[in-house]
Amino acid sequence: MLTRKLVAAAILGIGLAAGEVATTAAAAQPVARPHVLRTAAVAGGAWTVYHRDDAHTGFDSTQPQASTAAAGWTTVALDGQVYAEPLVSNGIVYAATLSGTVYAINQADGTVAWSKNVGTPSAQPSNTCGNVSPLGILGTPVIDTAAGRIYVSENLDADKAWHVFAIDLTTHAVVMNTTIPSNTGSGIDWTIQQQRGALALANGYVYVPLGGRAGDCGSYHGWVIGVPTSGATSVVHYETPSTASGVWAAGGVLIDDATGNVLFATGNAIPCSGAVNSDSIIRTAPGLGAATSFFQPNDWSNHWCGTDTDLGSATPVLISSNLAFTSGKYGQGFLLDPTNLGGKDGQVFPAQSPYVGADVCRGTHSDATFGSFAYAAPYVYITCQSQGIVGLDVDTTARTFTPCGSTCASPSWFTSVPTDLGPPIVAGGAVWAVSQGGGGLYGFDAATGAQIYNSAGFSANRFSTPSEAGGQIFVGAGNAIKSFNMVTGCSSATLSASPPTTQRTGNPVALTAGASGPNCTSPQFQFWVKDPSGTWSMVRDYSATNTFTWTAPAQQGTYYLGVHVKQLASAAPYEAVTSIQYLVAPQTCSAVTLSAAPASPQTSGTQVTLTASASGCSAPAYEFWASWAPNQWQIIRAYSTSSTYVWNSTGAPTGTYHFGVWACRDSACGPDTSDTLTSIPYSVNAPSCASVTASAAPTTVVHGSGTHVTITGAATGCTNSPTYEFWMRAASQTSWQLVQGYGTSATYDWNSTGALPGTVYFGVWTRDTNSTTPYDTYTSTSVTVT
Repeated sequence: MLTRKLVAAAILGIGLAAGEVATTAAAAQPVARPHVLRTAAVAGGAWTVYHRDDAHTGFDSTQPQASTAAAGWTTVALDGQVYAEPLVSNGIVYAATLSGTVYAINQADGTVAWSKNVGTPSAQPSNTCGNVSPLGILGTPVIDTAAGRIYVSENLDADKAWHVFAIDLTTHAVVMNTTIPSNTGSGIDWTIQQQRGALALANGYVYVPLGGRAGDCGSYHGWVIGVPTSGATSVVHYETPSTASGVWAAGGVLIDDATGNVLFATGNAIPCSGAVNSDSIIRTAPGLGAATSFFQPNDWSNHWCGTDTDLGSATPVLISSNLAFTSGKYGQGFLLDPTNLGGKDGQVFPAQSPYVGADVCRGTHSDATFGSFAYAAPYVYITCQSQGIVGLDVDTTARTFTPCGSTCASPSWFTSVPTDLGPPIVAGGAVWAVSQGGGGLYGFDAATGAQIYNSAGFSANRFSTPSEAGGQIFVGAGNAIKSFNMVTGCSSATLSASPPTTQRTGNPVALTAGASGPNCTSPQFQFWVKDPSGTWSMVRDYSATNTFTWTAPAQQGTYYLGVHVKQLASAAPYEAVTSIQYLVAPQTCSAVTLSAAPASPQTSGTQVTLTASASGCSAPAYEFWASWAPNQWQIIRAYSTSSTYVWNSTGAPTGTYHFGVWACRDSACGPDTSDTLTSIPYSVNAPSCASVTASAAPTTVVHGSGTHVTITGAATGCTNSPTYEFWMRAASQTSWQLVQGYGTSATYDWNSTGALPGTVYFGVWTRDTNSTTPYDTYTSTSVTVT
């Protein structure tokens, strides 16, 4: 009987580091101290099922590009060997041991928060095959975050039966213990069967795969058992039709979330002749039962079953709801359609006819790949036991991949160091896998395969695969858990704005970004804005310039201004990111001016046009005010879009007035509010004439001649029409006498008859027609009588 390496003995492995998503998890120093009950650390990411999701992609898309890694903490020795992948939820790393204990480990520093043993596991029977003892928790558990439980399976020594336990993550109590009946189907013989594959959770069931032990002793079948999460004891099951077609791959069971269908791989039957569903991918309904669809390679008997090179050595990976990838120990790969697996030779790629197998492990056709795969577009990542790691380029549109045979044509790639890696995962733009031969944790650039990290050596068990959360990588290391911190090129980003928190619509905001990190020598900056509806938009693509001027848009509200940073030539969408909250407020008028035409001063009765002009706003409104008495302001026109106001000063008393204007963005201001204001003084004078001249014709007359003399006034600078008043005084007199009262006539006719010899003086008073003063101005002239 051919030997299947179902569960190999523990071999050495190594661990690696962690990094950061939006924030980088701080590396903690290794600890070696007694178990301490502690409060869980602040959550940093999650990894609640084998290879992170029900599709088993093993891909965390939230992490920035990692440039390398650094060792973090190591737990104290646990009570047994760790084969299962560590899981992470809410700041706690969960590890399960072969002694039947679940450990809750603080993600931040590696201290044990609590532990729970579900019961003494059975020991490996001495008269049967197998290489793992005791039969504690071997398959990877699964966490139900909604119910706050972790489900595990082990063979309990008390009854030699497989059980499914649920541990409450808050109370740490076992809240469910369901026995898988040994008489299920054709019967489950615990002495020759083993539970190695990862558990899955969906459809109200915990799905538990069962296969044979190393050595294939006895007549057994492959199983998937559905244990109700409700606690009901009636289980559902799928049983392989042929003997020895175990469901033993470490990846276990995966779920198509789009349909709830259950998918898994079977190993080779013994004997191959006449076997049904040997070396197949099986799809069942959520309630299990018979296969609803299956795939089997065209050459399953000769190349897979007959040579003990199981297709079932690895669990498929769902690329999408209608595309999956699988391979196995024979080292050839297939793209399948999960909606119709197609039966024998039913693959999507390679072509069904003529059928030519497509190598994925560089021509290796024996013990090529185990456990599971990882997928991050456009690559499926495969660890090949004798050929290192392969990045297999998948064209999801054409539904093909670029094979990796004796040559590995671009864009597919491979790296041959090391050759003993367990199943890979992808995080931080890197592929991470654990050496099963003591070589440590390795990291490779996910796009090129270039090695970016190799930790110091540590022990790791067969099919060991890391997990990751919050930039930290967690690895089962024999009887301990090791953490590693991914190191990004630019590990942190800063962003500031000027003005710092608020700007008015239509105005500029100067953004300045910064970046730092251990390998952040040439940072690139990409600027983003999230509008009030919650939509992010890139406003400037990556460049070395760390500044950007953003114009506050017309839509008011709360925005977020963000920056992505990464090292030059990094393939990651970003390595660090930060954002700041920013308020876009209604636009304001930053300043307003006021002018008057004609300019002050003017006499009463003048029409004065006041003109306002606001700046800094696109649609200003104006409200005009006047102060007729000191500090007594009143509105003379409410807000309107008109920037002018005409004031008629008729009847205004002489004095100085003040006029003011308030300016505001239209519709943004109401009564008693303004963006900006100003005022100007304006003086009103009484109507007047500025000056007057007087003349006499003739200027000399002869005594007794009776000559008529014309006295003429000429006023200038009068507000309105001038009026004149004439006065006369002989040289021998001391007082003036009025000879012609105010009138519009500018002349006075003097008859010199009777005038005595000497000088006679004539005065001219003038005033504006509307003036109320005795005179605005005056002057005099003289006539000589000879």
